Amino acid sequence: MEQRWLLLSPLASKAQVFINGSPISRAPKFFLEPPQHKTIPFHHLVFELPSLSSRSDIHIRLEAYFPISTPVKVVDQTALFSEAVFHTALSVSLASIIFALTVYNLFLYFSIRDPIYLLYVVLAVGVLVYSLSLTNLQAYLGIIEDHFDWLKALLILLPLLTIQFISRILQLGTLAPWVNQMFRLLSLIYLGLLVVTPFLSFKTVAFLGATIGMAAYLLFLPFAFIQAKRKYQPALYFLIGWIPLIIAQNVTALDSLGIIEGSQWVMYYIPGAMSWEMALFSLALASRIKILRDERDTLQAQQIEVSEKARKALERSNRIKDDFLNAVSHELRTPLHTIQGQLDLLREAPLNREQNDAFRLIEYANLRMTRQVGGILDFVDAQEENLLSSPQVFEPQSLFDLLEYEFREAARAKPVSLAFDMEDSVPGKVFMDGLMLEKVLYQLIDNAVKFTPAGGEVLVQGVRLTADSVLRILVSDTGPGIPDAQREKVFQAFKQGEAGLTRRYGGVGLGLPLASSLANALGGQMRVLETSDHGTTLEVTVPYGDVHQSEHHDPDQLNLGGVVQVPRVLVVEDDAGNRMILRKQLEKIGVISEGVQNGLEALQAAMNEPWDMIIMDCQMPVMDGIEATREIRLKAAANLDTPIIAVTANASESYRLQCLKAGMDDYCTKPLRMEKLQRLVTHYAEHRVVTRVREQRGLKDSLIDS
Repeated sequence: MEQRWLLLSPLASKAQVFINGSPISRAPKFFLEPPQHKTIPFHHLVFELPSLSSRSDIHIRLEAYFPISTPVKVVDQTALFSEAVFHTALSVSLASIIFALTVYNLFLYFSIRDPIYLLYVVLAVGVLVYSLSLTNLQAYLGIIEDHFDWLKALLILLPLLTIQFISRILQLGTLAPWVNQMFRLLSLIYLGLLVVTPFLSFKTVAFLGATIGMAAYLLFLPFAFIQAKRKYQPALYFLIGWIPLIIAQNVTALDSLGIIEGSQWVMYYIPGAMSWEMALFSLALASRIKILRDERDTLQAQQIEVSEKARKALERSNRIKDDFLNAVSHELRTPLHTIQGQLDLLREAPLNREQNDAFRLIEYANLRMTRQVGGILDFVDAQEENLLSSPQVFEPQSLFDLLEYEFREAARAKPVSLAFDMEDSVPGKVFMDGLMLEKVLYQLIDNAVKFTPAGGEVLVQGVRLTADSVLRILVSDTGPGIPDAQREKVFQAFKQGEAGLTRRYGGVGLGLPLASSLANALGGQMRVLETSDHGTTLEVTVPYGDVHQSEHHDPDQLNLGGVVQVPRVLVVEDDAGNRMILRKQLEKIGVISEGVQNGLEALQAAMNEPWDMIIMDCQMPVMDGIEATREIRLKAAANLDTPIIAVTANASESYRLQCLKAGMDDYCTKPLRMEKLQRLVTHYAEHRVVTRVREQRGLKDSLIDS
């Protein structure tokens, strides 16, 4: 008979073989040598049998770590090598699956940085080592039964890691916190077992680990079903992956008890089920990623929706605020305009000394109130970055004269010495937003006068930087100075240098912040040049455009054939008192005027006859000033290019842009002072008269020539 081999399951740790009652002397082989003389490790116990008769009796005495059936085969050499190759291929397949999943989730951990992926990697490594100990790869790694003591610790670690992993996958911390606490207690029990493992037998450790682990796994089932019913995909993958493992463990247990017939594949039940479980756990993690991404997308969508609602609410709030400020501005500026107009008319009236003093106080209070209202609205525009400069030709010396006149009474009442000095290097006329510069200097001079004690000095100097077309203005005082710790604070809104200044000096702390914002809007800057306990010097530098002086028109040009051409101005104002004051002011200037009370009447007047200038209020009944301007530019042939000046109580920057876009030539806020009205008449109305006179003279000369 050909050579035969006795093949025993690797679950047998030791074996003795008897043939016909006599022991064989051959020890089991763990390495096979095929004809190619390449050694093949094999974890089965292999005994080379002597020649056997057909009626030989074989008796085997076994010792095993695992109390399950140990199949026995008698095979020839070809079958033996086939068995070795098959078991090696099966072992490599199972190990490759777990290894690939381990590497994949390790990369996920480094990209996502979620600890659950690292927990999966540790668990997968434990399963891989456990599977290697039960398959043919243990022979390639040199694992023999003497090394199986470390498996005791692995039998405790695997359930411990699995409990932690499944608790996170099923989200027990959110679903059932008390159950999560119970599993934490169970984990502590496993840690206690891990400590005493060296003092227990392998069978005891295997029994305790399997028993407690099975109880823990069964506790997971109801919560897994609850989560699966809620369409939570990771729970469904857990159930699909865990049920085969339960079946494998139970079949192995029944085999060990002798209840069912043993199988040669019993050693692969648990490793195969573990590989399947780890694959489904990996799918559960992938599903968890999708859920987290969906939650993130949902959260982002909600955040976008909330942001959109907040944006709309902010826009609505801004509109309400703008409407409120415009209404307040209109309601304040309209009576201020009336007061200013009456003051202008009373300035040349014969007054006694007491009346004259009262007049100056009222005028100063009116100017201060007008400045405060305008400053608040300018500050709001500055906060929204809506400040836009409107450059025009103006005279710096005239600005200094105006500011000196405004602060004369305040400086005299304190008293402080207030002086203005404009160097000869400064051009007589420059191109920049003079009104905005006036607001800057007003705030600085107001602060200087306010903080300078009685008997002190305030000096305002204007110089031209020779390197560029830059106007440099220095405002110096002899006040208490600004402490170093407070230098930045004074440029913050509603802040003053130190506590108590509001009570001592008044104000709300908007002066310097507003002046700084206005200077920036002009393309310049403002800074504290020097400060000490003897005083402070603030520097403002703003660029300007050069003005090329042209020949002034001869007043005689307003005369054609001995007939004086007086400018004709149309006043459009719904408030009867303001309309009367404007017409009286124009009369004092020497201008013929007519008044109408709304935009519709203004359109009709513009269609009937030409005008040299139209003063247009904006907020009026029937038809407002913006709509009336558009209609005049479209329908009034005689006034298509007539200068239209907005004189309105609405001082917002957005409203100014609306007026200019509608076709207005200039924009002024109420109250309109006499000096400003005079400049408007000179710049617009008289210029238009001159143009008309020249056209008429040119036409007359051409008729004479012909």
